[in-house]
Amino acid sequence: MTTTDADVTIATRLHAAPGRGVVVMTSGGSGALATLLRTPGASRTVLEATVPYEAGALADFLGGAPDRACAPDTARAMAMAAFHRARILEPDAEVFGVSCTASLATDRDKRGEHRVHVAVQTSTASDLFSVELTAGARSRSEEEAVCDRLLLNAIAEAKGLAPAPMPDWLEGETLAELRCHAPAHWRSLVLGKRQVADARHAAEPEPGPRPRLVFPGAFNPVHAGHLGMARLAEAYTGLEVEFELCIRNVDKPPLNYAAIRERLGHLPEDARVWLTTTPTFVDKATLFPGATFMVGIDTLERIAAARYYSGDEDLRNRALRHIAAAQCRFLVFGRRLGDRFSGLDDIDLPNALRGLCTGISEAEFRHDLSSTQLRMPHTHHG
Repeated sequence: MTTTDADVTIATRLHAAPGRGVVVMTSGGSGALATLLRTPGASRTVLEATVPYEAGALADFLGGAPDRACAPDTARAMAMAAFHRARILEPDAEVFGVSCTASLATDRDKRGEHRVHVAVQTSTASDLFSVELTAGARSRSEEEAVCDRLLLNAIAEAKGLAPAPMPDWLEGETLAELRCHAPAHWRSLVLGKRQVADARHAAEPEPGPRPRLVFPGAFNPVHAGHLGMARLAEAYTGLEVEFELCIRNVDKPPLNYAAIRERLGHLPEDARVWLTTTPTFVDKATLFPGATFMVGIDTLERIAAARYYSGDEDLRNRALRHIAAAQCRFLVFGRRLGDRFSGLDDIDLPNALRGLCTGISEAEFRHDLSSTQLRMPHTHHG
């Protein structure tokens, strides 16, 4: 299959329908972009297109490095980042983000599967379309053409149009569709209409009684260490842990609806979970005054590091004073950093921050396995 007049016909149909967005790709889909741009009316579909091909460029686009360049989660994160970009470019319109990441035939020996992941992000849904292609059955240009049609169909989905027919799949090939439609209170967070929502209970628009013991985290995935920390913190403080999942963290790709749903599914069913748009602890302290925040020693180091305040120590110190004025504290858990275990007494901190901290000793709690290690038990290459 190669790019044909049929794709131009599809592009013409897309341009005639309302809705504009941002298109992002790391590999695959360039033919679809070329077709969109050379077909008259492209400005009615494409707000912007970008190709963050190099690893650093992709991390910069996402706001944090993904585990792998070609993976379902990466495609979804790219589409969400594209959606946020589209909202900046056209804030008062219904926009979309569409992404394509692929691992295709190359001019060198290739290991692993030939695969394509195309994601669509709108205000209401995070959808993913994935296929593993039969290795060696198509030329590079033929595999590219599959990506092109998938990407054009993804834009059709975003515009509410029926997708065009795909080529005949080879034996064993199946297009997997994974869809996630978001409840209204999640959508309001992503659209910036609120800062916080009870993740599991749509009826409550804002926190009632403010939580007093908050466990912020990415929880990607939740593991025994997280649960052990929660149990110990509850015993230590006599308070009930409430989890906080921020949808736009510092140094991490933005969360899409499917990622939110997956992470919620692994947190304790009886626990209250807050979704927020508060990436910094200054923001969290404002949202949850009087709370004790459970943090790992690595997070505490980032709170103290001037580089997270544009290198401005005065700005860092003002942030610490704000947290103290909100009567917030930190319950600090040590962890293995490099070749040794580090706790509260093992790191240099500004006095203003150290005075807000209570440390949990290594004897009380130690768990060396991290979420990153669980996600990537072996080294992968996209």
